[in-house]
Amino acid sequence: MAQREQHSPVAIDAELPGRFSRVVRFLISLIFYAVSEGWDFVRRAAGKSRAPRIVVIYYHHVIDEHRERLRHQLDHLVRWTTPMHAGRNQVVADGSRYAVVTMDDGWLSFARNAIPQLALRNIPVAIFAISDRLGQVIDNVAFDRLLNADELRGLDPTLVTIGSHTATHARMTTLDEPNSFRELHDSREKLSQLLGREVNAFCFPYGEYNHRLIDLCREAGYERVFTCDAELANPGDFAVGRVRVDPTDWPLEFHLKLMGAYRWLPTAISLKRRLMAPLRGRSRIAATSISAPS
Repeated sequence: MAQREQHSPVAIDAELPGRFSRVVRFLISLIFYAVSEGWDFVRRAAGKSRAPRIVVIYYHHVIDEHRERLRHQLDHLVRWTTPMHAGRNQVVADGSRYAVVTMDDGWLSFARNAIPQLALRNIPVAIFAISDRLGQVIDNVAFDRLLNADELRGLDPTLVTIGSHTATHARMTTLDEPNSFRELHDSREKLSQLLGREVNAFCFPYGEYNHRLIDLCREAGYERVFTCDAELANPGDFAVGRVRVDPTDWPLEFHLKLMGAYRWLPTAISLKRRLMAPLRGRSRIAATSISAPS
């Protein structure tokens, strides 16, 4: 039993929501989906077309035990959406649903278990690699490692787009501007040299970014950047939101994510931060008053 827990990504993945939070998000998304689909039906009945919907999803690990679950997810994806590449300005049709598959960090388990299944279904994928950590382990993960240089170079470029995930997997919002630019520029240069082709896509580690970092990505030469905000994408967007999926997602949970039903989350998170800001300010003032000498 202890060995199984050691090899479970859920046990050590701090980015995954807790069980209660997951259920709440699922229920809200289910209601949101029912309302939005009902409104779309009314609009279509009135003769109005629906804009194309593009949802970008992202994975991390796909361990051996989850291969069958992943297979079902990918079958569902091609049944309900049209897979598309991660690049900008692709042609899309009104009323159609599209999905972009991405993967953060460049884990070996994903390459071993997911890429063959993606290839069978002709689903392209973008993998965001950490240029200075190839072949290593990050975030105290004991059950997986990152692809090394040879493994990354050996991926089929017609199926797999390689993007940058910084040089060291740094939390970009904690760095000053010169170091932020160095993470962006050096990782892009190193990966481009390794692969023999331009690396034009970038993804922020831990989903942490701000508007200045978006501008720095432009200055570093990237053509598209990806966040972890669960928003719908537009073909011409430079900064694109994504929703996290995992092979362990419930089938209906995965469907809701694929349909864009989690797109209420960024607004809710932003509202929560605004509401909590005054409380945090009062807490800091109280702490200062208590610690101040009499």
